Amino acid sequence: MTASQTSVHRDRWADWAVILLVVVALILGLVLREAVLSRTVPFTFPEAGLSGRCPANWVRETGADPLLRVRDPRGGEFDAVLELRSRPLAAEAEPTIVLDALTLERAARVTAYQTLDTDQVLVGGATATRRTFTYVYVDRNPYVNRLPAVVQGMDLALQGDGRVVVVTLEAGADDFDACYRYAHALLQSLEF
Repeated sequence: MTASQTSVHRDRWADWAVILLVVVALILGLVLREAVLSRTVPFTFPEAGLSGRCPANWVRETGADPLLRVRDPRGGEFDAVLELRSRPLAAEAEPTIVLDALTLERAARVTAYQTLDTDQVLVGGATATRRTFTYVYVDRNPYVNRLPAVVQGMDLALQGDGRVVVVTLEAGADDFDACYRYAHALLQSLEF
């Protein structure tokens, strides 16, 4: 074997080593990204008998209604929002009554509110009522010049213990599917 053939042979191994290193770095980067995005922190509302986990890197606000409101500060035209509410409801009443009240509240404060669909889904082995909706978000800040954004949302109502617990997700129409994972994680961790 000549010196030039040995050099070419070593160069090939170096090329493969670089490719392997780049692939390993990309995989580790994706794993790290997923770990950061799916990190959660616990919350508890003893007076309402609710606890669960919400996204750690979102801004949290607590109050009377909604009990919990978390907002993604890295949102684009519209910051994704998760809300948690608890409202009393008789055992024989339908949870759609609470969803209808939320529909009326939203329709009064947003532009072009429209209910899309109401159906039954399984959440952790229990049946929940899901209502999807959309509206147009208009930023009223006079110092920011933005176009209106179409917002897609979902209310999920879980009935139990003489009340209804409603988890709401609102996100830009383009970001809704990507943000659904956060609502799903909140629902899976919810205890009441």
